[in-house]
Amino acid sequence: MNLNFKQSRHQIAKQLSVMHEVDIAKVFDEANLEEKNIIAQIIPINIIDDVFIELGAKEAIELFGMLDDIRRRVLLEDLSAADLKPLFEEFSEEDKNKFSSLLKLSKRKELEKLIKYDETKAASVMRSDYLTIQYDYEVSEAMKYIIANVTDNDYIDTIFVKKNNRLVGTISLKDLIVARKNQQIVEFINPDFEYVNEEDNLAVAIEKISDYDIALLAVLNKNKGLIGIITAEDVLEEMALEFESNVDKFVAVGDYDEDSNPFVRAKQRLPWLLASIVLNLVIALFLSIFSDTINAIAALVLFQPLILGMAGNIGTQAIAVTILVLHNKTHETKEARRKHIKKEVFIGITNAIIVGILGFVLSFVFLTLTTFDMGKNVTPLILSLAISLSLVFSMIISSFFGVLIPIALTKLNIDPAAASGPVISTINDLVALVIYFGLATIIVLPLIV
Repeated sequence: MNLNFKQSRHQIAKQLSVMHEVDIAKVFDEANLEEKNIIAQIIPINIIDDVFIELGAKEAIELFGMLDDIRRRVLLEDLSAADLKPLFEEFSEEDKNKFSSLLKLSKRKELEKLIKYDETKAASVMRSDYLTIQYDYEVSEAMKYIIANVTDNDYIDTIFVKKNNRLVGTISLKDLIVARKNQQIVEFINPDFEYVNEEDNLAVAIEKISDYDIALLAVLNKNKGLIGIITAEDVLEEMALEFESNVDKFVAVGDYDEDSNPFVRAKQRLPWLLASIVLNLVIALFLSIFSDTINAIAALVLFQPLILGMAGNIGTQAIAVTILVLHNKTHETKEARRKHIKKEVFIGITNAIIVGILGFVLSFVFLTLTTFDMGKNVTPLILSLAISLSLVFSMIISSFFGVLIPIALTKLNIDPAAASGPVISTINDLVALVIYFGLATIIVLPLIV
């Protein structure tokens, strides 16, 4: 939905009031500086927080700087500490102090607590928009308490029940509504609720929300007291950000910014491209060893893309799975890593044998039906055998490296997502070509010489 900035400010404000917050965020993102100022000055107060959440970090900071004091205070009042955290982390130290001074003491302390958590911990994304009631309440007492204390941002589908500062269960709001007012809430408590501990990794929270298909997860401290909740929406956002970050690293494009000019983007990508040139020259140097084989058996060149492609594909599959399990912290012990390596190598061997057999059949049929010169005394059967064995061995070794390289990089405290892409590509190419031309030299070349 487009916004006509040629209208009067009253008309623009009226149009903004009926637009969806996602559409307003898109308009703000695409607007020029003057138009952004107009939006910031007249945006309805009751939707500022919804629009703010939909903006990227850069645009959110820009909008915050354009708001007047009244709108700033309303925004900070409406947003939770969890929503404010990404914005706060983007500020300079000076701006952080100014920003903190605008917050209420309780929200400031909550924000400071969130920031102290390592970003890999589940507690780093928790929020405090929930309601708790006492274990010994009657239904009428519970409803009165909820009505008196609920805020617009609270998650009230699930109410948490505590006893002596410990979380003992949950109650759905629906159960409270349909219950009789003089009943004890203990009759409706669900004691089998899902939770994560304060020190658990974020991956644990993601796994539980995904496996149990739940919208809400409690975060408990060491005394089993409730300190926050994690929503499915929070987890989904973290997964999306992490996925985007890992893809950028894996393909070596640097910190991607859509607003940066082409020269900046080119500068980010160029180092890995130059490194690839050097590494491929090394591969060319190795291949010079097999110059006699290549000159004598020209048909080998036809199947070089097949060998490189299959080795690269299986290596990429193995490395992607390994980076995922390393990120999820599910293979931290030696035994778990050993089990993962065995499993992935077995998968690689199985696929390599199947592809090797298919490669033999297809290359044999192709060489039989064509009249391409394979050299004196070289039959389609012999050349197909060399191709098949090359596929098998290169795929097995590539899958092994695909598992081993991320684990080795992690042990060296190097981000496997950032370095694995270029490294595995080069190693796969080198290994596959050496195996291919090496086997051709051993099996096929003696028949010609």
